[in-house]
Amino acid sequence: MNKTSLLFLISLISANLFSQVYKLEQIYGDKATETYLSHWKTLENSIQNQPEIFSLWGFHQYFDDWANGAYEVEYFKGNAQQIFKFLSQVVEFTNQYGSENNILTYISDVKVKTLKVSLFKYTLVFDKEQKVACLFNLKQWKAMLTKFTEYCENSGIEYKS
Repeated sequence: MNKTSLLFLISLISANLFSQVYKLEQIYGDKATETYLSHWKTLENSIQNQPEIFSLWGFHQYFDDWANGAYEVEYFKGNAQQIFKFLSQVVEFTNQYGSENNILTYISDVKVKTLKVSLFKYTLVFDKEQKVACLFNLKQWKAMLTKFTEYCENSGIEYKS
């Protein structure tokens, strides 16, 4: 066997052995803001006792053209316990300060801020670069947390520390 064939065989075996294939399963989604809470479900070559990964992410636009100006943003990513803690603290923060404007805090090293415009009350969660934010009202944050806990319970995923 020549060196080229041997290298090809080794790379093929190692790629199959060490690769992971994920299915991005949506738990909560808001089409108006293009923001989602998803589970990175492992499909192949899963390692036992590997933590389940979840992320709060979405799409934003550089300009008004989705085809050429859209980009993906990740607001928060972590295991089930981290996501549960993060969402619970965002709901608690929104519950406590949601009626006030421009209250700023950091939850799990993520910038979180209240915004009150007329009768509308939102809580913004910023991306890691603090350039863009997703915004939801208290009812939406609670719905996201509820859907997350239901998903974990139905899937047998431990989310409480």
